[in-house]
Amino acid sequence: MIEDAAPILSTHSRQRTRSRQPFPRASVMGVPLDACTADQLVATVERWVDDGDRQFAVGVNAHLVNLANRDPELAALLRHSGLNYADGQSVVWAARMLGHDVPARVPTTEMVYPVAAMLARRRFPLFLLGGRPEVVEAAARRLRALYPGLEIAGTQHGYFSADSDAEVVAAVNGSGARVLLVGLGNPYQEQWVWKHLPELRPNAILTCGGLYDWVSGRNRRAPAWMSRSGLEWLYRLVIEPRRLFARYVLGNPRFCLDLTRALWEKRTAL
Repeated sequence: MIEDAAPILSTHSRQRTRSRQPFPRASVMGVPLDACTADQLVATVERWVDDGDRQFAVGVNAHLVNLANRDPELAALLRHSGLNYADGQSVVWAARMLGHDVPARVPTTEMVYPVAAMLARRRFPLFLLGGRPEVVEAAARRLRALYPGLEIAGTQHGYFSADSDAEVVAAVNGSGARVLLVGLGNPYQEQWVWKHLPELRPNAILTCGGLYDWVSGRNRRAPAWMSRSGLEWLYRLVIEPRRLFARYVLGNPRFCLDLTRALWEKRTAL
């Protein structure tokens, strides 16, 4: 249980409280959401490495909110992250409807590029964890091509068993990476990072879902007008209907229902 991990929790909670950028922290149906911009996210990752912290950042979307609302341990974990940024447009709209000033969506699929540019400029090594073997390797090659100064310290596919966790952690630590991207899917990636946070040595750890599919070119990005209008989920559903049916066709109405309930509770409390 996350709540039972008192020694680990107290150490990392104090570190997060001391070093986290003081962004206004909203709550979207119980899930914390930091009102940060894209530039502030990159600056935060850079500061974590400079300060020698060990922090993790999570991109929050409707799917993660749905999961956290039905999993108290996941909800508790998200309260102790270094940064929760708005990966999905729906959580930006929800936060604003609930009275919070969240400036804009900060999609992980776009943020990886300015983060990689900063890492290349500062010579901070990066480790990519997750995805299929050929996909994560292709993503590494593309990032190296785009940012010639970027050091990819190592890669590890996401198809490993829990019995191999110690070997994976050792590989990450042995690589000398200062930043780690973990793309194992929600909620496993967040749970994996939290479980191994005391052992991992990279200073900044970002969960990233299916990012490598997009960076590698395996999946094409949605048209800009769909992203701007909050319809990127529909584009993704069309290209991956079997995998994403439950997440979007069932999950989006659930998110809207929970938001309606939260708005009603807020109104009646006034």
